[in-house]
Amino acid sequence: MNFNNNYTERQQLQVTLINTELEATGMTDVELNCGYALSAVKTILAGESPVNPAKVIDALWQMIFGDADPEQLDAGLGYQDSYSPDDVTLCTRIRLRLHAPELRAQGVTSASIASSLKKSPGTISQLINGKYQAKPSKHLHDIWGLIAPAELEQAKQADAEAERKEPIHIVYGAEPFVDISTVRLITLACEQAKQKRRFSVFSGQAGIGKSKGIAEYCRNDTDAILIEGSEQTTSTQVLEALVYQLGLARSGSGYKNMEKIIKTLRDTNRVIILDEADKCKPNALDPLRTISDRARVGVTLVGNIQLQDKLQTHERYELISSRVCFWPKPVGQITVEDIRTLFLELTQGTVKLAKDDAAWWTWLHKRVEGNARELVGNLLPHLLNHTYKKPDVPVDKLLVNGIFSSVLNKPAV
Repeated sequence: MNFNNNYTERQQLQVTLINTELEATGMTDVELNCGYALSAVKTILAGESPVNPAKVIDALWQMIFGDADPEQLDAGLGYQDSYSPDDVTLCTRIRLRLHAPELRAQGVTSASIASSLKKSPGTISQLINGKYQAKPSKHLHDIWGLIAPAELEQAKQADAEAERKEPIHIVYGAEPFVDISTVRLITLACEQAKQKRRFSVFSGQAGIGKSKGIAEYCRNDTDAILIEGSEQTTSTQVLEALVYQLGLARSGSGYKNMEKIIKTLRDTNRVIILDEADKCKPNALDPLRTISDRARVGVTLVGNIQLQDKLQTHERYELISSRVCFWPKPVGQITVEDIRTLFLELTQGTVKLAKDDAAWWTWLHKRVEGNARELVGNLLPHLLNHTYKKPDVPVDKLLVNGIFSSVLNKPAV
């Protein structure tokens, strides 16, 4: 920032530290009220005051940092070589934040942080003052997660914000469809089963979008027959589900039900999809094998990673595994591009990012462990609330780590 000649060196330092704190906290115009006109405050914080800015700067400093000495807060500390530029910036933010009146009122100190993180006060002091010998990044993010001023409560629309757009809500079970790699792979598995009239298998980690992919396929192919499996699903439940979906009269005999199903499905080019196949009782797959063989229709089995282990290692499933025509490797994570696509489409461009580059999306992919549910169900609702209340505060690693630490009880990355 360039200051005009009306600022002393101390005042320049104060303004720099105040702006750093405002950026970190996202303080609103209303909260910035220190007894002076807002236009004058903004001019002074931009380094363009036409007169001596001492009174306004001192009022702002007192409101934000109390009696803290700016020279002590930014004393030109000598940082160890293990500190990256981002680490140095975070150290400054932490030291500034620890002098915030709201934290002082709560009794938050280096000692209380040390107790929360099960570290010694000396270690905390070394970390935030640049003296820690090892790589400090994770520990600094853990500290920031305890004191970050992230706005995580549900935002409420005030009268003064009446013209703002309604906040975006992501509700479990009603999330908008987004086309990601999981959806495309499940579609391929179902099409392979249908075309070859054999079995296909798709297995993957929980939370990668399997059920969304199945729902989208069934929406586009109304001839697909979906059975939603569970721990209680047996061969009887599978037959009854097929009888019901095919509109057949239910018989008390499992054999008669199967014969009706086979007669109805024979050579129809339809596909049966069993979701959560890994959870079903061992005999649940038996009628599907018989139906597939005799009616010459495809069957797609979808489930978690355990599904592959069951089909490949348990002898009772040998007759199923030998009929599989399409069996890609289990999917443990969605791709970085999937994370980017989900983030951008579900937030509808309303979230301001501090960075929008490959490094950021790679980091976010690691942060949510390549899991769509972790991103969509856990992180995004809180980010959207934050953005709705403070749209001008960019989302960065600090904010995301703060949410994971304080709301989701997970360590910083």
